[in-house]
Amino acid sequence: MVLLRLPEPHDIRTLTLGGQDPEVARWTNLPSPYTEQDARAWIMKVTNPVHWWDEPTWVIADTDDRWCGSVHLERETEGSARVRFLVAPELRGRGIATRAVRLACRWGFSSLRLNVITWRALIGNEAARAVAQASGFSVHNQIMRRGLSHRGQLMDCWFADLVPEDLIEATSGPVWSGPQLTKREREVLHAMAAGLSNRDIAESLNISENTVKNHVRSILEKLPAKSRMEAVVKGVQEGITRLT
Repeated sequence: MVLLRLPEPHDIRTLTLGGQDPEVARWTNLPSPYTEQDARAWIMKVTNPVHWWDEPTWVIADTDDRWCGSVHLERETEGSARVRFLVAPELRGRGIATRAVRLACRWGFSSLRLNVITWRALIGNEAARAVAQASGFSVHNQIMRRGLSHRGQLMDCWFADLVPEDLIEATSGPVWSGPQLTKREREVLHAMAAGLSNRDIAESLNISENTVKNHVRSILEKLPAKSRMEAVVKGVQEGITRLT
């Protein structure tokens, strides 16, 4: 199970360690060496509301709310966006990136009304290609020549695309039949849709953080959903909540 949430200051340490992995420097444009200052600046940037809607960004977290990676949608032309993702080195190969990419793309199709989501990676990044394929992307055989900027140079890359029906075919699991949420669970879901953390929700509703966690767990079970973001997506689709 993975959770998608907004980045928070307590992610800085684990984010810094993840950014220092040699594979990150090899395949991405993150600063190298990656420092705590870089992590802090990134969190401040991506949590700015104006920037967030241009490039929706989430931390991939486990059930203990620890940073496991990140995924974001970079808006391109009208109706399209490009997905990018990163997973902590010790957690790769467990399907975490695939689940996170599916959730982010589902949200993009539902909330941003995207028509297509694209993916690119440098030639040779087999791990990223495997995630794209497992997520339902159609990876094209033809190489995109000089299609990706990498550390100041235009490089050849693989590219792929995903449309809503591809994601439906690639995603298995129970279909929500519309269970009822309690009044309090709806309030918590509304707060989740607004991007609030458990702590912020507890303060806004004047309840304990443990109570919030119990409500979130109940919401995930009732919808059913595998993460907070998936619960929000289903809530928006069914008219239970909305994004503000």
